[in-house]
Amino acid sequence: MSMPASTPPLTEAGAGPHISRLAHRAIMVVLVPLMMVLFISSLDGTIVATALSTIAADLGDTAHLSWVATAYLLTSAISTLLFGKLGDMYGRKRIFQISIGVFLIGSILCGLAQNMLMLILFRGLQGIGGGGLNSLVMAITGDLVPARQRAKYQAYTGIVATVALIAGPLFGGFFADHLSWHWIFYINVPIGVAAIVAVGARLHLPRPTSDARVDILGGILAALLTTAIMLVTTWGGSTYAWTSPTIIALIAGAVALLIAYVITEHRAAEPITPLRLFRNGVFTIASAQFLLATLALFVGMLYVPLFMQTVQHHSAFVAGLYVIPLLVGLIAATAVAGPVIARSGRYKVFPVVGAVLTGVSMWVVSLAGTTTGSLAIIVPLFLAGAGIGLLVQVALLAGQNAVAHRHLGVATGALNFFKSIGGAFGAALFGAILTARLPGGALHAFHTVFLWTVPFMVVSFVLGLVMREKPLSEEMIEVAQGKTEVPEY
Repeated sequence: MSMPASTPPLTEAGAGPHISRLAHRAIMVVLVPLMMVLFISSLDGTIVATALSTIAADLGDTAHLSWVATAYLLTSAISTLLFGKLGDMYGRKRIFQISIGVFLIGSILCGLAQNMLMLILFRGLQGIGGGGLNSLVMAITGDLVPARQRAKYQAYTGIVATVALIAGPLFGGFFADHLSWHWIFYINVPIGVAAIVAVGARLHLPRPTSDARVDILGGILAALLTTAIMLVTTWGGSTYAWTSPTIIALIAGAVALLIAYVITEHRAAEPITPLRLFRNGVFTIASAQFLLATLALFVGMLYVPLFMQTVQHHSAFVAGLYVIPLLVGLIAATAVAGPVIARSGRYKVFPVVGAVLTGVSMWVVSLAGTTTGSLAIIVPLFLAGAGIGLLVQVALLAGQNAVAHRHLGVATGALNFFKSIGGAFGAALFGAILTARLPGGALHAFHTVFLWTVPFMVVSFVLGLVMREKPLSEEMIEVAQGKTEVPEY
């Protein structure tokens, strides 16, 4: 991307209490490539879902299909926590460029994958790069723009992320039907390369002065522990008997890894998930609700399109359209709930209502059959998305509000870690349920998948009832109103 030669490089020194027209132009010159990166990283969250059926047919493997999503979510959850600290140590610009590079290399290799194992491994690599992109975009925006003016520019990035989420199912379905599923990964390359060039030419940030430390060992242990637990839950009782040596070894390994992880995080100078945060009951419940909400979201995002293609025999593009009501419901609910919570200062009722709304709606979706009309599926999906939106909004606000202001960044990073883990668990666990039930027929298998979201929402409902409501701080009221964002570390 070529940039106007007359536009001066932007530095932090150029950010005063009021942004002049020239400074605004300079900010936008840098913000455009940042938004390009945000677009492709947000797009990746939904573009793959509608192409999964086509990918499985082409590669001849449906049993491990869910791990195409799980591998990305798992590695991105860990790298998100690590890249924030790396940016503090070595400069956000450098780490941002490395993140984009790894994401693009992973995208190219995913497009070139010849079998499911290769695709899963390359998705893991892509997730390592993708994990740092969203948080680094937010952090760099915070570096460039003074706090009082930040909401205006964060609104731009919020619009881009929203458009990307909704466009993903459409692009994924179109590529799968009319080009090739490989293009859902190749589309990242030209946009990402242009962003790297523009960032290299125009983004100028102060040299890092932080002496932060990176908890590499904690990150590795977290990844191994999460993988072991997911393998137990997805393989146990289906691929392997619960009493088989493989499952017993995985359980023993998970216990050992958990002990090692707790010891490591207790001793680490700057742990990726500070254990002290979980002494707070509100934060602990908020983390669990974030995980459960994202689990339900990924059931809808991944398995509704598969249902529409497998059971109702729609094209990938049409199947992708059914994800949009889910996402629109989520976006609408968060947009409405934030200001309402900010005005009233009360939030306890929202996760309770959200859990009921999601559970009931997914139960209705589980009743869909081969001839169920579009409206009978679209309406409950919209309501399920709205319920998930209420859960997500309050989980984030309540978790952030539960900690001291100086710990906001760390708390936000930990909460988003649980969000990613919830998506990974949802993809893997419900993929295993689908595979185990397929011998009884595809319709029965999908009914079981959608129905199993209900007990998870029951758990979320109980957590919402027992969560103590702490009055929102002034800082969190501004967050709820959308006037400010909290960078995650």
